[in-house]
Amino acid sequence: FLIVFAPVSPIWSLVKEDATNVMPALTVLSAGGSIWNGKSQIQLHQFPPSRLTWEISPFELLKGKVATTARAVGDGHFMDLEAELNSAEAKLKAIDGQFNSDFINSVSQHYGMTFSGLLSVDETFISTDKNRITDAGGSFHWSGGLVTVANPSRTLELPPLDGELHLEDQLLVLDITHQLSSALKVTLNKEGWATIAIKGTFFDIANLARPEGTSPGETILLLEEKLL
Repeated sequence: FLIVFAPVSPIWSLVKEDATNVMPALTVLSAGGSIWNGKSQIQLHQFPPSRLTWEISPFELLKGKVATTARAVGDGHFMDLEAELNSAEAKLKAIDGQFNSDFINSVSQHYGMTFSGLLSVDETFISTDKNRITDAGGSFHWSGGLVTVANPSRTLELPPLDGELHLEDQLLVLDITHQLSSALKVTLNKEGWATIAIKGTFFDIANLARPEGTSPGETILLLEEKLL
């Protein structure tokens, strides 16, 4: 129990190598405070760094689990969340945040795309056991704007889009819709590969010509990309 009062920095030094093997995309730039009430500077992939602060609930420790509230803030973004961890599972819940286009484009430009607008995340949650994701859900909203594609070079103007996260056949799925019509469906498998199904609706809202004989709900293009 007393370990929660220990300073973060020396403990992080002991577990840094193992943590890096588990989460290679996450870099901890600095760590301070205590396990109980700590702070750190972190960076995910090539996104701008975040200042992370957290507090652990002493009451939940008495029940045999770790429960914490955390906040990450940095250039162009903020995110609040709650986390629970016990011997059987881990839960990230009540994830809320906003991310502006500069934050998103710091990574998306390497995939040949840039965006304008603002992305909001509301009441999102993910639960995992030791082997797989067991539950997920949440809402996303993009304010709409310009999407610039590098190859072939073109700029699309899109209306606001909504997203719903859920679990489907043990795969993480994000359905992106415009006025309740499916425009994109992103499926992420446990190996970190994303399959992106581009529907006829996306062609319509982007003012692109749909292939003759296709419908708005039909998958027109199917792309795969290694994300994680």
